[in-house]
Amino acid sequence: MAASRLILVEGMIGSGKTTTAGRLGDWLSGRGEDVRAFDEGAADHPVRTRRVDELLAAPVPGDPDAYSAGQWRRLAERCQRDGQTLILESIFLQNSVMPAFIDGASAATVDQICTEIQRQAAPAEPFLVYLRPTDIAAAIARVHQARGEPWSSRNLAFVEGSPWARRRNLRGRDAVVRLYQAWEPVVSQLYERYPFGKLMVPDPRHDWPAALQTIYAAVRP
Repeated sequence: MAASRLILVEGMIGSGKTTTAGRLGDWLSGRGEDVRAFDEGAADHPVRTRRVDELLAAPVPGDPDAYSAGQWRRLAERCQRDGQTLILESIFLQNSVMPAFIDGASAATVDQICTEIQRQAAPAEPFLVYLRPTDIAAAIARVHQARGEPWSSRNLAFVEGSPWARRRNLRGRDAVVRLYQAWEPVVSQLYERYPFGKLMVPDPRHDWPAALQTIYAAVRP
């Protein structure tokens, strides 16, 4: 891998993305890399998504292209120009692709959105780290307990109000669990076709040190 690169840390809520991105950034920085890790709500995040703006109650942008896939091309060019390693958590699959699935888009449309982002980001050949809990219901329960209110209620309200859940008459935490149980097979297909470097890490929370060592080995230059 080149000295300047883009690393995407993805996975369902409660999978450990934020922890992983932060630890990976610290590890790479300790090895002498110029690195910056962005969580999804960073004010200066290089990729803006409608989903994150909704979560943050941010003003609607006046620019109709504010959420365009072209942001990924500019990000790839930034990586190449600045010689910096950028780590982005949640912004690719979770906040750019999954919202279309939640809104009831066809499988072809979801795939098209993912493919276009990959095409735009191709100059940086982004490395994908996907964290996958085996027990989705337990992961949902854990993250709701850890984050508490008002996050938990907002998450439930968002999923309950989505076209995906309304069509199935799903409510409460069961709606969230069922959503991710349906989403993960879609991720499997998208992951299989992902054209750049990638790593799937099952149940990283079961053994954080081992999971992190696996990730470090995969992204080591």
